[in-house]
Amino acid sequence: MLNRGPTHHASPPPERPRARCRLVLPQNKRQLNPYRLLTENGSTDLCRFDGQPFPGGEMGSSAFGELLRDCRLSAGWTQDELADRSGVSSHSISVLEAGRRQPRLSSVSRLADALALDPRRREQLLAAARTVSAPPRPAVARGPARPRPGAPCQLPYDTRLFTGRARELDQLLALARSAPAGSSSGMVVISAIDGMGGVGKSALAVRAGHRVRGQFPDGQLFVDLHGHTAGISPVTPADALDWLLRSLGVPPQQIPEDLSTRSALYRERLADTRTLIVLDNAASSAQVRPLLPGTPGCLVLITSRKRLAGLDDAHSLAVDVLPDADAIALLHEGAGPGRIPAGHPATDELVRLCGRLPLAIRIAAGRLRHHRGLDLDDLVDRLRDEHQRLAHLTDEDRSLTAVFATSFAAIAPDEQNLLRLLGRFPGYDVDTCAVAALAGIDQRGAERLLESLLHHNLLLQRTPGRYLFHDLIGLYARSKAEEETGETDRDAPLHRLARYYQDTAARANEHLARRTRPGRRPEPAAPAALPALTDRPKALAWMRSEHRNLLALLGHPALALLPSFTVSISADLAAFLLLEGHWGQAAALHRSAVATAAAAGDRRGEADALCDLGRARHATGDYRAAAELYEEALAIHQKLGDGHGEANDLHELGRIRLLTGEIQEAAWLHERAVAAFRALGDRLGEARALCDLGRARHSSGDSPAAVELTLQVLTLYRTMGDRRGEAAALHDLAYVLDDMGDRDGAGDFYQEALSIYEELNSVQGVANALRGLGRVRHAVGDHRAAAELHQRSLDTCRKAGSRHGEADSLLGLGRARDALGDDADAVALYRRALALYQEIGSRVGETKALLALGALTERTADPHAALLLHQQALALAHDTRSPLSEARALEGAARCALALGDSAAALAGLEDALALYRRLGSPSAADAAARLSALRTGPAPAAGGRPPQWSTSAPTRPAP
Repeated sequence: MLNRGPTHHASPPPERPRARCRLVLPQNKRQLNPYRLLTENGSTDLCRFDGQPFPGGEMGSSAFGELLRDCRLSAGWTQDELADRSGVSSHSISVLEAGRRQPRLSSVSRLADALALDPRRREQLLAAARTVSAPPRPAVARGPARPRPGAPCQLPYDTRLFTGRARELDQLLALARSAPAGSSSGMVVISAIDGMGGVGKSALAVRAGHRVRGQFPDGQLFVDLHGHTAGISPVTPADALDWLLRSLGVPPQQIPEDLSTRSALYRERLADTRTLIVLDNAASSAQVRPLLPGTPGCLVLITSRKRLAGLDDAHSLAVDVLPDADAIALLHEGAGPGRIPAGHPATDELVRLCGRLPLAIRIAAGRLRHHRGLDLDDLVDRLRDEHQRLAHLTDEDRSLTAVFATSFAAIAPDEQNLLRLLGRFPGYDVDTCAVAALAGIDQRGAERLLESLLHHNLLLQRTPGRYLFHDLIGLYARSKAEEETGETDRDAPLHRLARYYQDTAARANEHLARRTRPGRRPEPAAPAALPALTDRPKALAWMRSEHRNLLALLGHPALALLPSFTVSISADLAAFLLLEGHWGQAAALHRSAVATAAAAGDRRGEADALCDLGRARHATGDYRAAAELYEEALAIHQKLGDGHGEANDLHELGRIRLLTGEIQEAAWLHERAVAAFRALGDRLGEARALCDLGRARHSSGDSPAAVELTLQVLTLYRTMGDRRGEAAALHDLAYVLDDMGDRDGAGDFYQEALSIYEELNSVQGVANALRGLGRVRHAVGDHRAAAELHQRSLDTCRKAGSRHGEADSLLGLGRARDALGDDADAVALYRRALALYQEIGSRVGETKALLALGALTERTADPHAALLLHQQALALAHDTRSPLSEARALEGAARCALALGDSAAALAGLEDALALYRRLGSPSAADAAARLSALRTGPAPAAGGRPPQWSTSAPTRPAP
């Protein structure tokens, strides 16, 4: 261990022997020695002065190869990219950079042209090539490069517990190669390495220093500036210069007292030398600025927990936590051979609990290495306790809590207060507006404090404008949150934050909601800082960034006495959660809001939450539960005399009735909803109800009326500038035209709807439009394209969790596979669709699946089985009053009856089907009439036989 001594020597240090030197420390007792050398794990060690390279310290490639590689890396190219641009093969470039081939000047010239080198750099490369290409001299045995006699070698030992960091090391090695020529502006080359405490900055700088020491024969200087060392004040620039000048051989009595003069002497001593200077653990730019050489030739590596933005000429290198693979490798290396079984399932969780922070991983690995009775599962179990995790990540001389405490102590009081407040925040990442509300300050002040914490690496920024904790620093901040922040009301910050979120969510919802709820709550006072939510994309982006915070905040004990917050946030998140497919979250949120509102006696809030919960159940295909919830909400709204609530409930209930096949009741409900919305002057509600009334008309067989209503809706939405509504109307219009046989018109409208849905990033809308296009491609005979479109729709629905959409997509994909002759796949897809329709209670969908399965069974199996399927479909279609499906079921049953020899039943069934087709104006009427004519005029079949005129005319592909 190094002794801590004073700042100055009483006499010059003795000369260092060439073979091995001891570090002579200052003898003055006035202060602790600021120059002890810290290893990455926090322990101290003596420096080596024997001049021997540490492992990995001497590079073996030729000067030309190194220079070529440096030029390539400066251009930011790979070897393959340089090969493409120069015409020199990537293999040739590889062996040239490795120094295993003499370069040809013609190739070097092409490489220089491709790299667009400036004249000076180009001549350097050509000169190096000429030197290599000269006649070889007799071989002379070479040993490892050695420092010049008397050159200081102060680098700490290079720890073996070092994994990964290949990209960072490459950057530092490239800087080292450029040090002789200096930076592009001719200045000394400086790298400022920053990162949070324990991330491995010092280990990286030391590893790089050992790798490049052969390039700096005039010495390697190392100073721990104690910017964040517990119990030790940061080293002053004057004291650091005193140490550095002594290390360079300046007698103490010749070191000037004045800082500027001392710095000038230091720069003079380093001029025209090739010296590596490592300034570890810097506190600020002001601390290191006087310690920088003045001329090229040297390399300065600086580590700091703070981003040294004041060093304009420095190359910044931010060090993050380790990637998973490197973190696991470090854990295995630190724990020792065989200590952790390969592929142990707890390994991933352990490095995650350590936040992939190297110091935390080393401490955890050390515990496993030295405590043989502690196994991996036991350690993981202990670290799962967030309240005790930091306490477990400590050993005899290393402590994460102590590391974070020194960072905390280095920031200003107002920044400390904000860190404490953020420790109480239950959410994820935050923006300046939310922090302004939390802290009770303006947005500019919040931004200043957040940026300062970011520069001290106490916060992270994964997304521009948003700030978050590293997991372990978050635990430390939560431990500090118990301290006083100067406010008498401890819950006041979270109440301010709740009011901010309540107001901003309401403003965002105005751009997203598809229903009007006027007067739902009094308008709250606007917070001091608000995001600019001027349009739908901005509102959607804000919701995507903040909805997890809103949900997390709802469960905080400090807000338990604010029931209005839960009810309000539930209502304002409803549209967003539906739009994004977060239906499970929506259901949980709305259930909580129903209970909260009921307990508070808020009947209107309860009814609104019941309706929102019904929509979540609707989205997941639980139609029975949705209908019950809508009926319950309707009863409350009617009792309260809430016209808007009643209209919304009628409309939503009508949508469910249509899906469950109760078409006449659905039409009646939508007619009532249209009248109610018109009376209220709610054009958006009127358009939505009219759209669904059009669907009911189409399902009941009045397709021309459906087209007329949908065109009215389309005009309404375009007049209002409602793009989402416009897309929905286009989709519905396409669907009706498709059923009426207008494939071209349907395809155009589906494509137009798809473009709008993609523009709006509507997952469900995109899936619906893809499925519609698939039906059109199927109808015109392009079954492979249809299969591809239905598969895309299926993937999208599964990702979004839309069970009804999944069933529809399975049915469409089954029809395409059926038409392509993939009978086994088609049967499996039909049966999966049928089961899903039955599970969610969609009788209309169940009818369609039975029809498709029946038609396939006709062609591939027993007509008795096919007849049974068609009869089941017929009963459902009749019960749900779906005349088009009823006609198709009658026609299918007639085909089966004829195949079984029952001509009379076949004739009667086909006559009934034709009557329905003609009443509906369906294009299927022509085919049915031709088949009926053939049946009437053809010869009677023998018992059990099939009449040749019609038996071969069964559909060869499923109906669209």
